[in-house]
Amino acid sequence: MANILTIEVGSTEIRVAEMKEEKKSSSIRRCFRFAVPQGLVEDGTIRDAQTLGEQLKNELLSRKISARKVRFIVASSRIASREVRIPFIKKNRIQDLLETNAADYFPINPLEYSISYRIIDIEEGGEGKEKEKKYHLMVYACPKEVAESYNQLAEASGLIIDCLAHIGDSIYMAVRKAFIQGTHMLVKIEEDAMLVSVIRDGELRMQRNINYGINGAIETVQMFPVFGEHFDYEEALSLMMKKNCVRRTLNPNSVIAEPEDETEEMKEARTEVAQSLRYLVGNISRIMDYYLARNPGNGFDTIQCCGIGAAVLGMTKLLSHELAQKVTPLQPIEGHKFAKSDEIDNAESIYIALFGVDATSANLMEKVKKTRKKRDGEDIRGAVVVFVIGAAASIILVFFSCGSHLYHAQRQKRLNTEITKNESAETIYNEYKDMKERYSQYEQMYGYTNTPNESLVSFLEELEQKMPSTLVIEDFNSTGIGISFTVEVSNKKEAANTLMQLRKFESLTSVTTTGTAEDESGIITMSVTANYAQPAAMASTEQQ
Repeated sequence: MANILTIEVGSTEIRVAEMKEEKKSSSIRRCFRFAVPQGLVEDGTIRDAQTLGEQLKNELLSRKISARKVRFIVASSRIASREVRIPFIKKNRIQDLLETNAADYFPINPLEYSISYRIIDIEEGGEGKEKEKKYHLMVYACPKEVAESYNQLAEASGLIIDCLAHIGDSIYMAVRKAFIQGTHMLVKIEEDAMLVSVIRDGELRMQRNINYGINGAIETVQMFPVFGEHFDYEEALSLMMKKNCVRRTLNPNSVIAEPEDETEEMKEARTEVAQSLRYLVGNISRIMDYYLARNPGNGFDTIQCCGIGAAVLGMTKLLSHELAQKVTPLQPIEGHKFAKSDEIDNAESIYIALFGVDATSANLMEKVKKTRKKRDGEDIRGAVVVFVIGAAASIILVFFSCGSHLYHAQRQKRLNTEITKNESAETIYNEYKDMKERYSQYEQMYGYTNTPNESLVSFLEELEQKMPSTLVIEDFNSTGIGISFTVEVSNKKEAANTLMQLRKFESLTSVTTTGTAEDESGIITMSVTANYAQPAAMASTEQQ
């Protein structure tokens, strides 16, 4: 069988594998990954197919990969999925049934989406001699704009697209055989997103996309000089895969001693990196609690981690400590083979999704192709039928139109009489509208008299007492809940010290940074957000 390319497209990197399919297993002959320039891929949609296609073509040529047939894997929050059960009908009618009822499954305009599905299993139920069978399906709705962008990418890179698969479906199919018994959670952590799957006895019971990854941790490593000077993004990520930069606890006051805490400065830096992962850990914990609440007495037999986040040293220790259950990297799965790889370490974890795409995958391109096929298959007999029906309908309409005209003429005459009699009501209605509008304006003006900044004074007094006079604040915004502002400092070390000092403010809680930037002169600009320790209660008029 000829080799085929399987490509997972992310917003920060692309993973490529040259696959060889076999009857009972599949293998990766060669695999590699490369960074994607910022802005080319946005939430799964290819924004510049020509530029990205040229880059992909050059990467394939440099490795002398000749395969031209490709299967893409897309991760996008715009792609909706839902479990559906339908009557046991002929397979060639399933697609038409799903497209007809698409608006019942998803809050979408069916004309703007392509519908695809995968058969999970066939269920039997009912009583009596004839048991009612049903299809258990996972149905996907993909915006045609997203699907078309991958057509353009394939064309720009000189490839022939065979399938566009969803990341959730690919992950599930890749690991299903390994989780055939028991309840298991698999967390796929990437740089800007996370996919959490719960699989019980081989069936997908829950899957959630979270738009949060390890980007914040990578930027925190860049910010602390104790890890190294002048790291770019890729160098910082590479360091995290070789050196443990993450403390195993989110508690900054923990007395846990770790070998990596060589100095007090290193301990503080590793604590900050762990703090940047707080939202990631919190989202996993909430998904666990939600599943266990709906399935009491059914705990997780294993929690495993995959994706680029699983390759970060210390990640599984942090998750194990905070989730109170052992978390391990994804174990090798029987049937998955790496014949040759540019990167041997963590290959199974990083490239796992590429094993889950095959000829039976839910193809997000299917509806586009099917529509074109129907359009090409129209013939003259259909046109004749339409003409005959149209001619008959026009004759009938001629007879009815005369009677309809007389009826509407009489009705218009009656309505004109009523309008003349009730002209005075229009003046009253206009006065009512004018008074209602004025009332809304006065009510809105009254709402502005409420101030959300009762806690602001305490923060400013503490800022004046504890921070140096050389601190420069550029932008500042305050609400009834918290504040956000941008500061300028002379170097990364001062930025780290400023952040740690702000965390000690009695007037603030949850102090975090959303990123730093360095100009040509070495000045560091850091954005900070925080909540007030005692946020003021807002009046109901604030929302008006």
